Amino acid sequence: MTDLLQLLLNVLPFALASMVSPLAIITVMAVLSTSTRRAFRAVLFATAYITVFAAISLLLVAFGSLAAAAGKPSAVSASVDLVLGVILVYAGARSLRRPSASHSLDPAAMGTGAIAAMGVAFSASNLSSLLPALAASKDIGIAVVPPVDKAIAFIFMLVIAVSWVWVPVALYLAAPDHFDQYLNPLIRFLQKHGGQLMAAVFFVIGVYLLIRAVSDLARLYSVAVLFSPFVH
Repeated sequence: MTDLLQLLLNVLPFALASMVSPLAIITVMAVLSTSTRRAFRAVLFATAYITVFAAISLLLVAFGSLAAAAGKPSAVSASVDLVLGVILVYAGARSLRRPSASHSLDPAAMGTGAIAAMGVAFSASNLSSLLPALAASKDIGIAVVPPVDKAIAFIFMLVIAVSWVWVPVALYLAAPDHFDQYLNPLIRFLQKHGGQLMAAVFFVIGVYLLIRAVSDLARLYSVAVLFSPFVH
């Protein structure tokens, strides 16, 4: 197995977890439900969302590159996993306790600038989607692969993670007459069961990150204890 393929397999679960954001697709559908310039508004919202999402994720790629220790676990990397794992498990528990809320925004009353601003604000605040992507971005950053492979892995992660934003827009542009027929059943399912779906995904990913963090920290501590007699 090549290093790039291994990296893509490592990133895939996080990308899929990031994709599970019912509020994202519901928001896009709300924008597409407007009566005027719906395609333009939806493309603008999706572009703003994806741009901010990519920029934040790239920060973690850069952070991971700085925290890398020749491909080996580092205390900084393990600490990031620990923090993200705790937050994801907590987010999963909250998703179980509260029902999925229906979207209450009225994009029809918003101007072009407000639609773009909503995309920016929603991308930066949609932590349930951002957190798994940040874990993937950190792993991309610490991976010992050529920069081109890191770029491929990042694009791979990003396309999957934000697919519930760009796929509805692409479907509408490709088949506007059948758009509601394709996505309305999915929206109803997510409004009813989105909380449970998010809880399951976040709990699994969060527990995985916690196990990996504890394992890496234990390994680092064991190495430090082993070599401590030779330091003095």
